[in-house]
Amino acid sequence: MFLWDFFQHFFRNFFKESQRQKQVTFFFVGLCIFALAAPQLAPASAQSTQATVQEILDGDQVFIQNQRAYINEVASQQQQVRTGNSRTALLFNTGAVARLSANSVLNIGQCARLQQGTILINGAINACSSGITTGVRGTTYLLEVDESGNQQVKVLEGVVVVKRNATPLTDENNGSTPSTKPTTKPSPNTKPTNKPSSQSNTSSFTTSQVKQFTAPSSINNSFPQDNPQNPRPLDPLNSFPANDKPILKVDSSAQPTNQPDEIVLKAGEKVELDNGGVLGIIQKLSENEFVGLLKGNLFEGFTNQIPGIDKVRAVFDGLFPGVNFPISLPSIPTPSIPIPSLPRFPF
Repeated sequence: MFLWDFFQHFFRNFFKESQRQKQVTFFFVGLCIFALAAPQLAPASAQSTQATVQEILDGDQVFIQNQRAYINEVASQQQQVRTGNSRTALLFNTGAVARLSANSVLNIGQCARLQQGTILINGAINACSSGITTGVRGTTYLLEVDESGNQQVKVLEGVVVVKRNATPLTDENNGSTPSTKPTTKPSPNTKPTNKPSSQSNTSSFTTSQVKQFTAPSSINNSFPQDNPQNPRPLDPLNSFPANDKPILKVDSSAQPTNQPDEIVLKAGEKVELDNGGVLGIIQKLSENEFVGLLKGNLFEGFTNQIPGIDKVRAVFDGLFPGVNFPISLPSIPTPSIPIPSLPRFPF
């Protein structure tokens, strides 16, 4: 009622104002509308700070920081979630849902970092591996890291930006980076034990362990000599005169081409990053591959279906028309509205 009175008063006085006043009025009205809509336009944060265990399948081999995990237990930032022969479903603080396959290792941090295994993500959360980082705005995709170090992203619905990391990500807590600091410090009272050896020991060591190699006299040195009277420029690679034909040539075709640092994947597409850090080309998911993912261990057996499964089905129907969607979705019940009976009249 207040808004209605406000707009009535606004439009009643609007046509009575001058042109300058109308411009000022439009400016403040637009500013108020933007301020009201700003919270809706702000992008959702995709930084993960914690993940809650929702489901555990195929046993109980789910661990948080190497301690057995249970339903509703929370893995906080800088902690690790690991699966053995079991699978698990996680709920992140961003509202995104993730599922881990067996033998997977996931670190909770600024991104959900997968060290090995496969993760299915539905929602706004950035995932990463040692070589790539994904940027999303609410979507459904898979990230896989195999034993050879190959990393693959497969998008089932939405759009995913795959960015190659400039330097491979490492885990500070797994001890993979060897320490270069000495484990023990020398005592200030100790004196260096290395003393120069005597002349006899030095000579005996030289004669017994060090062999003197000399070039055979029959081999002629073919390198040109430096003659101050007749200087000739030398090739730094071959030590031949620059006017001679060099032995070693650099093939320009063998030079590495510029690799893309960022690509955009749409629904039904995939890309792979090999263990050498080379980002491959974008490929289409085949029908058998798409069906295999939907029938795989990241979809079957879970009690709660991912929230975006209806969007995944819409993508599947658009890519493969006429093919049955392999996941049975519960039909939405239509509410039955009772029709009131007409009153009977006594005639």
